[in-house]
Amino acid sequence: MLLEFLKSKFGPGKPIFTEDAEPLGLSAGNLRQQFKKLVDAGELSRFEPGVYFLPDPNHEYYPISSNMVAEYKYITDGDEIYGYYSGYTFANQLGLCLQVPYKAEIVTNNSTAIAREVKVGHTPYYIRRAKIAVTKENRNVLQLLDLLKDVEEYTDYCCEEEAPDIIRKHILRNKILRADVDKYIENFPLKTYKYIYDLRLYDVLA
Repeated sequence: MLLEFLKSKFGPGKPIFTEDAEPLGLSAGNLRQQFKKLVDAGELSRFEPGVYFLPDPNHEYYPISSNMVAEYKYITDGDEIYGYYSGYTFANQLGLCLQVPYKAEIVTNNSTAIAREVKVGHTPYYIRRAKIAVTKENRNVLQLLDLLKDVEEYTDYCCEEEAPDIIRKHILRNKILRADVDKYIENFPLKTYKYIYDLRLYDVLA
């Protein structure tokens, strides 16, 4: 029953969390035993306690990474979006800072703690609970405002001149609207307004 359920929901190499099988209505102990039996039989592979994946029948081993598991758990499962990269991690992705941070920073709906450090595999992540529920519709604007509230801190000296153009291009590429910014900006510090005007971002917000 468990194997058929997992195969109907997940493809090979996709992270599966123990709680994904809760719809089956099994007790926690029974569920753990069934997962263990499937691993022992070679029907399921374990990444770490509580995280599994279906092996690819065409390959002896189908590895998954810490980043893939973290994204599935805290950012998106490919359909729903419930988080985003933030802080120095997002600034590095945009090209505002050159150094890749040791701990990836993520804002997510899937955390009960305001902020905490977690390890996925052997990789550390800094997780912050979302103040506003993240959805597919608002992820881009919340991520932008989260960046702008501390953009001076995140921007390397060598990237300061390019920073306004980098952010403007990001706004245009993701079709972030002024109405969306106005809807959420009251939830961010006043300095966020300052950076929007200093960088003349309202010029590109449709």
